[in-house]
Amino acid sequence: MKVLVTGANGFIGKNLVTHLNENENIEIIKFDRNDDFKLIEENIKDIDFIFHLAGVNRPVETKEFYEGNFDLTKSLVDLINKENPEVKLMISSSIQAALDNDYGKSKKMAEDYIKENIKNSYVFRFHNVFGKWCRPNYNSVIATFCNNIANDLDIRVDDPNKELELIYIDDICYTMLDLLKGNEKDIEQKDGIYYINPRYKVTLGKIVEMLNEFKNDMNSIYIPSTGDDFTKKMFATFVSYIPLDKDMTETVKHTDERGSFTELVRTLSAGQFSISTSKPGIVRGNHYHHTKMERFIVVKGKAKITFESILDGSREEFIVDDTNIKIITIPVGYSHNIENIGDDEMILCMWCNELFNEEKPDTYRKVIK
Repeated sequence: MKVLVTGANGFIGKNLVTHLNENENIEIIKFDRNDDFKLIEENIKDIDFIFHLAGVNRPVETKEFYEGNFDLTKSLVDLINKENPEVKLMISSSIQAALDNDYGKSKKMAEDYIKENIKNSYVFRFHNVFGKWCRPNYNSVIATFCNNIANDLDIRVDDPNKELELIYIDDICYTMLDLLKGNEKDIEQKDGIYYINPRYKVTLGKIVEMLNEFKNDMNSIYIPSTGDDFTKKMFATFVSYIPLDKDMTETVKHTDERGSFTELVRTLSAGQFSISTSKPGIVRGNHYHHTKMERFIVVKGKAKITFESILDGSREEFIVDDTNIKIITIPVGYSHNIENIGDDEMILCMWCNELFNEEKPDTYRKVIK
């Protein structure tokens, strides 16, 4: 399949081309503002699908809105009708097309021309798009805020209660891939206009709050709670603006005669993750918890994990090693320990459902004999 992408070097274009390149059966022709229209003319007869992403949104003169958004579209449509009327065409428009400004008017003109002259067309109105590779300090507040906060630069928020409706770059790309496969029935459509889902409504104040939390987390072993879809995508976007030399943080490795213990990850919603090493014959633990739960995962060496009920003394033992990784959940109300019964260092990964609180550690000594 041969695919043409106009605006291939723009924010959306770069991401879409990357996704398309992950499919071996797709040949991509890239067209951008510095290319001659002859590039399209020479290939149009062999093209199966066109993603028309090229456009102008920050011109020097008003007329450039119409030249970049309507004139180019008209030339493309006229060429299609003359040389390859069966080709499928997708155009990226904007929710601004419903507004009375020059950018919106130029986009609406392009929409109308396509709908009136091309039978195999998909007109998409994009909401505010966010994601990696978006140019900061240009026309995306998310890109600007991510870049400036990540790089210790000032931002300005005139109205923290202003609400934005956002769509994520990869959701656009996945939708475009669905179009290529002919899977368009599940894409939102209203009055001949297509829209990307999901969409996220969020205030500027909330965005700034999230990004500042992300910034603080990057300098510690805390990680954000990315269980919800929007936070996951916003965090991925923010990290793409962090300078590579600032991607590293530090933690503390505690060592003694038994081995070592290091906290690796802390979260406010899902506890913490740690790692320890133990020399042969070393026993760790011999305590119980009321509410704190742990999971033990031996990733190197061989160990014996023992449980003993604090009520009736009933016991259970597990032998685990790195030949078949097992995850052992430590129940509350049981004293437990882990012994390195191998001949080499044992490495234990541990998850705990709550952060360690020195004032209320919920850890009570009870030796298993």
